[in-house]
Amino acid sequence: MDYTTANKPLPTITDLTRPFWTAAKAGRLVLQKCDHCGTFNFHPKAWCINCGSRALTWTDAQPTGTVYSFTISRSVAMNYQGWQADLPVLMCLIDLDDGARLYGQLADCRPEDIRIGMRVTVWFESISDEAGIPKFRPLK
Repeated sequence: MDYTTANKPLPTITDLTRPFWTAAKAGRLVLQKCDHCGTFNFHPKAWCINCGSRALTWTDAQPTGTVYSFTISRSVAMNYQGWQADLPVLMCLIDLDDGARLYGQLADCRPEDIRIGMRVTVWFESISDEAGIPKFRPLK
């Protein structure tokens, strides 16, 4: 795993995960969708998480969704002190409007304002020359 100058880990980009990271760098949220049963995969896998099919297509996902669950991290592990300035970190399970579920960081929201059922939209942070990372913020 590589580290940025801010001491935050960068993803290991593989042939399997490259479409996700490259699209995020370009400001697009793409997920694998099974050609057989229509299930979205998150994280990228070589097979469908529902039916096992290997027929998966990278598909643009809806940029909006609803907070299904969340946690608030008020501390960081010693190895990840680069996250200290971001505390508290709000991590959510998000149900996208097209049925996909993924997790991501919620930004631009005070911890006391987050709630299950909150509507959110995706935005992208550039994290390297090769990758961006999708994050979420409350819909206004």
